[in-house]
Amino acid sequence: RSTRRSASHAGSWYTDDGDELKDQMNDWLSEVKESSKQKPCRGLIGPHAGFSYSGPTAAFAYKHLDPEKVQRIFLLGPSHHHYTEGCELTACQIYETPVGDIQIDSEMVKQLM
Repeated sequence: RSTRRSASHAGSWYTDDGDELKDQMNDWLSEVKESSKQKPCRGLIGPHAGFSYSGPTAAFAYKHLDPEKVQRIFLLGPSHHHYTEGCELTACQIYETPVGDIQIDSEMVKQLM
């Protein structure tokens, strides 16, 4: 059984048009100045506010990742809808985004349980 998490904020906190979203992200990334002092980071905590607020800041953070060295990505986020003690793990197998679906590593989720 495939469970999907919809992109519930697409169209409000960021565009729901995949091509437009790619263009916005590429624009923000291209505006980040290269610095020889900045080394590729091994991990980051990026903002999760709407892109109209956080896009340039998020781009600065993500510009310092080397995608060829990334082995796994963990998405951590707060619960906006209910109180929880500790950490919750997704039961979804796919997260939908305007730029394409993200396959969840279900085996890693099982290991974390």
